[in-house]
This record gives sequence, structure tokens and C-alpha cells, in this order.
Amino acid sequence: MQEPVFSYVPGSSILHRLDPRTKVAAVMLLGILTFRIDNFAGIGALFAFFFALALLSGLPMKVFFRAVRPMMLFMFFIFLTQLFFTDGRLLASYWILQPSLEGLEKGLKLAARFILLLLFAALLTASTDQSAITCGIERMLRPLPLHWLGISSFELATMMNISIAFLPLLFEKVERTKAAQAARGMDFVKNPLRSIPALAIPLLRGVIRDAEELALAMESRGYQGSQRTSIYELSMQKSDWKALFILAIFIIFVLVL
Repeated sequence: MQEPVFSYVPGSSILHRLDPRTKVAAVMLLGILTFRIDNFAGIGALFAFFFALALLSGLPMKVFFRAVRPMMLFMFFIFLTQLFFTDGRLLASYWILQPSLEGLEKGLKLAARFILLLLFAALLTASTDQSAITCGIERMLRPLPLHWLGISSFELATMMNISIAFLPLLFEKVERTKAAQAARGMDFVKNPLRSIPALAIPLLRGVIRDAEELALAMESRGYQGSQRTSIYELSMQKSDWKALFILAIFIIFVLVL
């Protein structure tokens, strides 16, 4: 059976052994950097940095391809939107379709940014157990005065963890729903607009049902959302500080490109 997207892949690489707070902070900073830069040199540097991290992780490339593949149609749509609806120097003119050079550049940059976000997110979830991600996020949020908003760092971290856990299930449910509708004669290629309700309605119904079942399961196990202790306490090691230092050097390098 094929592993779902954004799932943990056990390993003993350098990335696997890093503190989850280091990896979460790195992905957040890289995500901000991805949308901060506006040149192909910086985007190319980010792709090179990702491939270097992927080699260090020892993870197979199919893990990352599975993360990007479900969103390819969406990113292609974004690319076409930028290509045909951005004013600038025309590359050609076909009736109402007038692709521009500026639109081509903007579309490529935007699609590349989304791909980078998916790749870094897949690298985080594949090299870090979900419970470790939750613990890391909770420790990072603990100093913040979230009680003013009526929520604790543990509750917020739990919500993030549930969201991460639901992502692979959601993609799997989409594939199952598409297969079921195709078996009933739905053609997603010839009738793309008609297929949207046929896919969205049962998918939404299934997601709501899963959310209700999860809520009931958590309540039946006595979940109260209160602060909890951990068996293993997180501790930053020398390797974590070295990783953050290398990340800082890389960010400065990309910003000056």
C-alpha cells in the first residue's frame, strides 16, 4: 500500500535527529524567505538548498513527488492566470488570450514558490514524528500570552497536529472519491465543471463525519485541552545550533543575491 502524503518516514539521518523546534523554525523561516525573494537566482538557491537537505535526510525523492503531485493542477491554473491576465510585453495574441513576458515570469515565480512550500513541508513531516511536531510547536508557543485569547499553547499545538494528520487522509479521501465517481461514469476530463460538485459534496460530507468521529473519540478518552507533561523533554543540542547558524548564513546569502 502506498504511503500517504505528508506522513512520517522513520530514519536515523542528521535531520531526523534534530530537535523538532529547530526544524519547525527552519521551515517557517524558509517559507517567509520563499515569498520574500523576487528573483530566479534566489528561487534557484532555495531549490538547491532543499535538494541538499533531502540528500542529508536520506529520504527517497518519491516522498516529495507525492507531496507536490496533488497540487500540480492548482499550480498550473495559477501559472495560466498570471500568464494571460498580467499586463506587459505581449509574447503572442490568440483571440482574447494575450500572454505577456511579465506574466510568464510572475507565473513561474509563483508556481515555484508553492512548490518550495510543499517540498519544505514534506521534508518536515517526513523527518519528524507528528507527536514531536506537536511538542515542538507547543514549546515554541508557551512563552506567548495566548491566555489573553482564551487558548493555551497546548490547544493550539494540538489543532496544528490534527491539521497535519488530516492532510494525508484528505488527499487519500480525494483519490477514493474520484475513483468511486469514475466507476459511476463521471468523466473528469470531458466534464471538469460538472465533476466539481460530484467530487466536493461527498468529500465535504466525509470530512465533516470524520471530524465528528474524532471529536467524540477525544471526548470519550477524557481530553480536556489542559496543559500536559511529556515523557521526553526537548533539549537543544550543538547540532541544532549549528543547523540554525547554517540556516542564518544561507538566508543572508539569498537576500543579497
